[in-house]
Amino acid sequence: MSCRSTEEVRWRRAVEQGAFGVWDLDPHLEQVHYAPAWKARLGFPRIHAADPTGFWRCRVHPQDADAMLQSLRAHVDGFTSSYSARFRLRSNGSGYRTVLSRGRVVGRDAHGRATRMVGTMIDLTDRPAVAATHGLPADEAAAEAAPATTPFHALLGVGQGEAPAPGGGAAPLLLAQLSDLLEIALRETGGAPLLRARR
Repeated sequence: MSCRSTEEVRWRRAVEQGAFGVWDLDPHLEQVHYAPAWKARLGFPRIHAADPTGFWRCRVHPQDADAMLQSLRAHVDGFTSSYSARFRLRSNGSGYRTVLSRGRVVGRDAHGRATRMVGTMIDLTDRPAVAATHGLPADEAAAEAAPATTPFHALLGVGQGEAPAPGGGAAPLLLAQLSDLLEIALRETGGAPLLRARR
């Protein structure tokens, strides 16, 4: 197994198990995709659909919102090498959860404006989250039009069946840019030994 395919297997296992959330942000459309297992873990419906960024922004605790947005803006504008923020996020059914979100811009246009950002979110809260009992096939009918870019979790084949989604050839390029995010997320969730791919 090549290094890239090993890394892809590790990402896929982590995302499928819901050890942490993976998000894929389109700053221009102000739209974000979260891996389905993560949205279900936090109790949200329509687990396969993208959400407007405002849906998630309004769930950040008011005392944490400014610092989170400043950190995000500093990275999107190119002043920092990555994004990292710890904040309280209101889930759907289990109150506020303390999360750590990290990410990196993986695409910019000819003018240097961010066109795509991918990252992870880890639940640091001690109490268990309530998994959603919805977000299943009935919600698929409400899904919005397909995004211009295949979300990262779908490139790995998570939430789309066994095979990676069309455009999966882009996954190795993203993996090369995001391998350190996987290592950090696994270390912080204590999942590194469980998710190591067999060689």
